[in-house]
This record gives sequence, C-alpha cells and structure tokens, in this order.
Amino acid sequence: MPDILHFLRQTKHRAFVLHDRARLWWRYRGHVALNDRRWARAEQRHPFVYSPGRYPHTFLAQSEPEPTETTSAPADLWAFWLGGELTAPRRASIEQLSLQHGLTLRLVTDADADADEVCVAGYPFHPAYDDLTIVHRTDYLRAYVMHHHGGVYCDVKPFRHPLRPILDQVNTAPHLMAAAYRETTSEYVPELGYQLGEDLKRHYHAVMGVSGFICRPHSRFTAEWMRELTARMDYYADALRRADASRSTPYEQPDDYPIRWSELLGDIIQPLSLKYNGRVLFTDHMKPVRKNYR
Repeated sequence: MPDILHFLRQTKHRAFVLHDRARLWWRYRGHVALNDRRWARAEQRHPFVYSPGRYPHTFLAQSEPEPTETTSAPADLWAFWLGGELTAPRRASIEQLSLQHGLTLRLVTDADADADEVCVAGYPFHPAYDDLTIVHRTDYLRAYVMHHHGGVYCDVKPFRHPLRPILDQVNTAPHLMAAAYRETTSEYVPELGYQLGEDLKRHYHAVMGVSGFICRPHSRFTAEWMRELTARMDYYADALRRADASRSTPYEQPDDYPIRWSELLGDIIQPLSLKYNGRVLFTDHMKPVRKNYR
C-alpha cells in the first residue's frame, strides 16, 4: 500500500508540474500573439521611419562606407548546403528552386564554397571562416554573395511564388536596394538591448525576414552588412580558433563556441532593414514554407 500511495503522489505531482508548465507556456504564447497583433496594426497606421542618431551607440550610427557602383541584381538564385547529405525534403526543395522561371540556381556546397564563381578575386573569405560552424558559414556566405554578386537568396525550403517578378521590381526601381518578406512575429527578431531592441520588437512588421531576400550588389545596405560582419569576425577570431566547430551539429553549438546563433545574420541585417526601411521592397511572396522542410 505505501508503494501505491507513493506512486499516486508522484503521478499527481508530475501532472501538476506538466499542467503548470502548459499554463505558463500558453500565457506566454498568448502574450506574444496579442503584442504581435497590436504592433502590426500600429505599424500599418504609423509606419516606422528611421532617423539618423536614433541608435548612437550601435553599428547603425557608423559613417557610410565608401561609395561603390550599385548595379542591377543578376538573375541568379543562390542557395547554400554545407550540412552533408541532403534529406528527401531538402532535395525536393532544391528541385523546386531549380524550376524558378527566369532564374539560374547557383547551389553552393562544401566543395565549391571558395570556388572562383563564389569567391571574388581580391576579396578572400575572412581567415576565421573555416573556424565557423556550418550555420554561421552559411550566414557569412549570404553576406559575401549578396554584396559581391547580388541576386536572389533562398533557404533550402519550398517557395510558393515565382521570384523573378520581384527581382525585376527591384531592378526597375532605382531607390530599392533589397526585397524581402516582413518578419512574421516579434519572436524571430534578435534580443538586443536599449532602444534598438525595443524598436525591433515593436516594429517587427517593418523588419526583413532572413530566409529569402533579394539584394543589389555593392549597395550601402550590403556594404554595411559586410563591414559589420567582418568586424565581428575580427573580434571573435582568436576565440574561434580555440573552439572546435567540428564538434557542432547544424542545430547545436559546442559550449565554448563564442558566437550566438543570430549574431552573424539576424543581429546585423534586421537592424539594417530598419535603417533602410524605405529602400526595401516588402512582399510576402519572398516567404518560404516553414513546415516539414527538414
């Protein structure tokens, strides 16, 4: 009998813990959903407008890079796969990307990441590139390719809409530097401090998503992106050498790995998309399908 009572108490306790966790989780989800709806409606009424000096102690306040000749974005669709063997859903996504009308798929794998078609003469990859995890290598490649080559970038995920018309819209509007989908929830923007972090949350609907976008090469947007990425790579170079990125998996990093998940991508281009908000074409047609893609 004591064993049965002990078992029943333990079962009751576990049920209570699970119920309490579920209640807290739903409370959190409800809070996020409520804020997202409120902030999205506010964004429609009063769109975000960037003002110089708003974020004085961030990389957004640096002087503009030396001007370069901004050209049209080429009809190239870039995708990166550095994660070993492709799963069936990933292979299907690549096949679908290859069928995007009017675009040439340029799939970059481990074997050709530093090939001449990718790595531009005179602009080698950062020396710490090989010390990055697979995820952060693809983050680095996004910046490098969009700045030096331009075109369309897509995650290896399904896309429902043709992307060439969006590319043409960017190329026919001289003021546009990029195109992307609006971020879908404040949960997907980086957790940064102070005014910038607050604005990213409140104006998440004015922030570009990171899974699909188009960039003109050599624009101020891509130049600032590449400059900040290089600065962060310089800062972490010694720590990256000491860490062993080969122990990582696509979705896990070693404990001694120094760079946070979003630090080389979302932490840079999403604040930049606030700064250059009026120079980004937002369209949900750039949004990938995020279900059952792995």
